[in-house]
Amino acid sequence: DRALPDTVLAMVETRLARLAVEARRVLRAASVFGEVCWEGGVAVLLGGAMTAAAVSEWLSRLVKAELLAVRPHSRVPGERELAFRHALLREGAYTTLTDDDKRLGHRLAGDWLGGHGERDPMVLAGHFERGGDGARAAAYYLRASEQASLISDLVAMVARAGLGLACAPPVELRMALLGMRCEASSYDLQLLATTMPDAEELMRSAPRGSIPWAQAINAYLSGMMMAGRIPELLAGVALLRDVECAPEAAERMALAFLSGCCLLDSLGRVREANALEGEFFTAVRPIGDRKPLARFWWNIAIGLRAAYANDDPWRGLHHSLAIQAIHAEIGGDQIFLNMELFRGLNLWHLGSLADAEQTLKGIPAADEALGVASSLRRQGLAWLLADRGALDEAHALAAQLAEHGERQHNPLDEGRGRWVLAEVLRRMGDLEGAEREVERARAMAVPLEHAGVLGTLAMIRLAQGRTEDAVAAAEDAVAQSAAMGGCGMFRGAFVRLARAEALHASGAHPAARQAIAEARDRLLAIADKVADPDHRQRLLHAVPENARTLALAQAWLGDPSPER
Repeated sequence: DRALPDTVLAMVETRLARLAVEARRVLRAASVFGEVCWEGGVAVLLGGAMTAAAVSEWLSRLVKAELLAVRPHSRVPGERELAFRHALLREGAYTTLTDDDKRLGHRLAGDWLGGHGERDPMVLAGHFERGGDGARAAAYYLRASEQASLISDLVAMVARAGLGLACAPPVELRMALLGMRCEASSYDLQLLATTMPDAEELMRSAPRGSIPWAQAINAYLSGMMMAGRIPELLAGVALLRDVECAPEAAERMALAFLSGCCLLDSLGRVREANALEGEFFTAVRPIGDRKPLARFWWNIAIGLRAAYANDDPWRGLHHSLAIQAIHAEIGGDQIFLNMELFRGLNLWHLGSLADAEQTLKGIPAADEALGVASSLRRQGLAWLLADRGALDEAHALAAQLAEHGERQHNPLDEGRGRWVLAEVLRRMGDLEGAEREVERARAMAVPLEHAGVLGTLAMIRLAQGRTEDAVAAAEDAVAQSAAMGGCGMFRGAFVRLARAEALHASGAHPAARQAIAEARDRLLAIADKVADPDHRQRLLHAVPENARTLALAQAWLGDPSPER
């Protein structure tokens, strides 16, 4: 609603004043709908003042006078749709309504449109808000925010929920609107600073296990992780255990369970995350067939965690592929982006490098829309490109991720970017640059990825001829990985290879042979889980650290175990 300049308004009002009283009355009623109106709607707004036949006649006269135009197709079936010839005419007519007439008109317009199949909740919300019915307006703003979530329009989710909150809605509706803002911030970490008060309010006031509570705890956990407030994070995760999930909240609670598992993983508490994943499965299994979105988050949990938590990228790929049927059933950008991200990462882990590259390059939107997972595409793709020898492209992508994280004050993204940048620089032979980046990454890396960063440091030290330092870093990396029960980004094989190579370079040949035998046996055990022979061969021979492990085992052990 913008104010017209007085001179323009006077000109329009002068033209309108020349019209018959009935014509002005029809135009005022039409203006309530906006620049487009419908004959039946105008008749309803005029109520007893004019018959439907008279409204139809005056609308036809206004068309002949070129103030209105009949549109060839109507958005409302069975209704003649008309539009103002000029927006100024509509605004001029609207300004002549009293405030009471506007409120009544908008309420009647909202009722009429709602009863005639209006699909845009923002249109209905606007009418009821102008009509002074805050509760109904807020309900439609909630529906509009939910609509925006289906296409991952996070800005619209937050804005529309905010409009609803400004309508002073009743308590339950307020909690639902706050929940939508929390949900948006779970995907866009830049929103967390403004939505944390929402999350904390909901965790105090919303019933535990309800939809708003699930949305709130998901945002709260991410916020605590980003702020480094680990005790509060762990206390929040503890609330997920033994929670009684409301049936309608199952899908949001599934996402909360996934967040809890992944955040425990990030803290190096992989075994605790495995236990929570078990509770997750228990909660989702009975409802999976009826709640496809809950089933989706369960598959994401496996697709994300299987490789680093269970040394099973084949299972991770299987669950990533299972999402295709869910996407076909319910659609949604979030489902598609997650499906492709974890399919691409698991294909990379399995050595299908060309397919993985094509998949990950096809989803740049994942860089902004997946919350704490938003950095995984660029991190994985940069390392994959380095594996394929495309070092310049890998360098550009890794540097972009590191700079993005620094610019957004996001240590998770920056640390991941600097880790993979160090790895790329090492392979390019820039050991000074690689050392600089890996040291910065060490200061930022989450515990789950710290072992992998140490593996890169060990390889840099080895290339620098600092074998004792290389051994120390590699031993620390292997020890940390074993203590946690996993190694981030499926870098366990890389870490074990770094240890064997460092030991060999230091002259500790018996220890090196034992280390390479352990690395080979662990690799073959992982390969044994891969049901497809082609995928198994690519895992063993197309992934650089795996091929190197087998080659060194053959060279150092003399009588290598056959590849199973």
